[in-house]
Amino acid sequence: MTKVGSNIKKIRATKGLSQQAFADIFELTRGNISSYEENRADPKIEIIVKIANYFSIPLEALITQHLTVNQILNFKGDKLMEEEKTLDALQLKEVPYINDNIYAQCRHGHISFSDHHLFPKLVLPSTGNINLLALTFNSNIPHPSALPRFGEHDILVFEALTETNFHLCEHTPGLYIGEKELMLGYYQSENESMKLVLNALKEHVFDIKSGQQFWKLYASYQHLP
Repeated sequence: MTKVGSNIKKIRATKGLSQQAFADIFELTRGNISSYEENRADPKIEIIVKIANYFSIPLEALITQHLTVNQILNFKGDKLMEEEKTLDALQLKEVPYINDNIYAQCRHGHISFSDHHLFPKLVLPSTGNINLLALTFNSNIPHPSALPRFGEHDILVFEALTETNFHLCEHTPGLYIGEKELMLGYYQSENESMKLVLNALKEHVFDIKSGQQFWKLYASYQHLP
């Protein structure tokens, strides 16, 4: 068995999370967490990777070491810098990821859609210096009926809209992010401005000074059953 189970218990205690709260973050059950902590089962590798990414813990340390409280609280130091250098060398980058759990937490006001530092990360091929954001598509997010037929749990990757690229996004799918709101739509130009349109009654005009976030679709990854 790995050290993951005992480390999950230590992480929960350090972060003040119940088994249910921890399970909700990773779309698991309380029973799953209990079985891991009691060494009756090990998480699947994709779950271990998600835990390591979410809490900024080196993957090898999570699996092979009995972590201390100080390690858990201070893993944003040298070891993570080494991992970042490795990602750079492999031409990979970490992208903030709004999964279903993060979406629900933001909608209920527990965190904000602008709290990217609290989001789990996806590791994707590097795209230079452009700013990216990933989102799990679900039908509860307001979206136009004409949007490409994305399935539940497909991952959409968006590029931040800026003063230098907004003129290139007309008729392309995009994402608007407010404090507690997400909206998918299509970009339309009007009188030298750009707006993201959901339908005839709902739209948001792009304004770089507003503090609101506008994104254009960059890539999508299909979820296979």
